Amino acid sequence: MVYVVKWIPWDQDATIDHSTRYETPSQALEFAYNALRLAPKRIWIEDDKGVMHTHHESILDHARKRK
Repeated sequence: MVYVVKWIPWDQDATIDHSTRYETPSQALEFAYNALRLAPKRIWIEDDKGVMHTHHESILDHARKRK
């Protein structure tokens, strides 16, 4: 299974699909953590079937724990 990070930029309504696919959720979560610097409206991780794996609040929780 692969994982992809998707987000909606703070100044747009279009969903951005990060082109890199990750083999593990932790790799995708690390990218999502770094992408928070872009201040997206929403960010999430989906699996290769398009099912949400990690939602916005979980990524924010992960970021708070890392600080």
